[in-house]
Amino acid sequence: MDTITLKIPETQLVEWLRSLSPTAKQSVLRALIPEMDELEQMVKYGDRRIRAICTQRGIEWDNLSEQERQKLINEILHEA
Repeated sequence: MDTITLKIPETQLVEWLRSLSPTAKQSVLRALIPEMDELEQMVKYGDRRIRAICTQRGIEWDNLSEQERQKLINEILHEA
């Protein structure tokens, strides 16, 4: 099998990747980041955990602004 090398500017490649379907983008990420499944599992765990903590405190996570979320997480991380 012959190999063909194409010289494509990185910016053009990035634009092509952005135009991919969400499923294709996931495939590209999985190819580039071998630990993608582990990362996704950690993110899902973190999401469930912060929502549980908010429920315990009577806070609606979905109603918080990004700034309020960051403040809450900072407070949780610095609790004694």
